[in-house]
Amino acid sequence: MVDYLLRAASAWFLGFFPFLEIYAAVPAAFALGLDPVSAVAWPVLGNVAPVFLIAFAYQRLTRIERLGRWLEGRRSERFERWTRRYGPPLVALITPWIGVWAVAATAMALGMRKGPLAAYATLGIVAYAVAIGAGIVVGFDLGR
Repeated sequence: MVDYLLRAASAWFLGFFPFLEIYAAVPAAFALGLDPVSAVAWPVLGNVAPVFLIAFAYQRLTRIERLGRWLEGRRSERFERWTRRYGPPLVALITPWIGVWAVAATAMALGMRKGPLAAYATLGIVAYAVAIGAGIVVGFDLGR
């Protein structure tokens, strides 16, 4: 049990760590010997965690009067309309490519609400992680 928890924590951390994220974490989880479901689930949980961390930190930073005014001054009505209209599907598509840290920070700065951000970032991360995991499993099966 302890061995599984160490491998799962390693997979979670690789998913959480910027730059490695889902593309390195899922194959590494397989290399650590995790079963296919665990090899996808733990990196996904690690990769989704920064969305909530960044949303929480952003809300806290906006409470600082001077910083909050500065952040609000960076928003524009045009970009807010754009993020409401096109933002969620775009977030799902680009989060795994650009990285969850950059996408979450940018989306919050542009005025995207944390609910849609979290939902669509999670959707994109899960889709890519399942595709990577399935590719690895199929690749293993083809090699036999």
